[in-house]
Amino acid sequence: MALKDNINAIRQGISTEEQFLESMIKGERFFKKYKWLIFAVIAIAVIGFAGYAINEALKSQQKEKANIAYAKLIKNPEDKTALEALEGSNTKLYSTYLAAIAFEKNDVESLEALLVSDADILIKDLASYELSKQSDDGLLSNLIFLQDGYTKLKDGDSEGARALFSKIAPGSPLQNIVQNLEHYEGK
Repeated sequence: MALKDNINAIRQGISTEEQFLESMIKGERFFKKYKWLIFAVIAIAVIGFAGYAINEALKSQQKEKANIAYAKLIKNPEDKTALEALEGSNTKLYSTYLAAIAFEKNDVESLEALLVSDADILIKDLASYELSKQSDDGLLSNLIFLQDGYTKLKDGDSEGARALFSKIAPGSPLQNIVQNLEHYEGK
């Protein structure tokens, strides 16, 4: 009986080795058949990862240049080289900086230049709002009168608020709000 068990154990061992050898041969055949495709996929993956890493490094370097130039401009707004460096490295930050300077100085020419530039849409809206503050036309100027009038109402100056509310165009969509605020009169 022990001899029979030993023979069965040897058969199982040989069968396992056969299966292992068979799978190795199949794997080798598969590799030989698709060797170039496997290498191509690996090469594309390596090139893709390298390209992504290089791109991220360049973006980081651009941000660093923009931050350095912006920090220099904050310390010295007259620094032309820093302004040029900021324009070259980050145009959005450059237009934001120019907008901040234009808002600070109430520079009409700079604000109008921002309106026609390729600046961010929010910066264009803010420039339009600032220009409307200085002229008495358009919906934005009516909104400014409404805001200032509401501030006066909150402060208890209903006469000043009425004077500002009267500057709002009669056909303005803000007239309903004006009527409600005049009725309210800060109470």
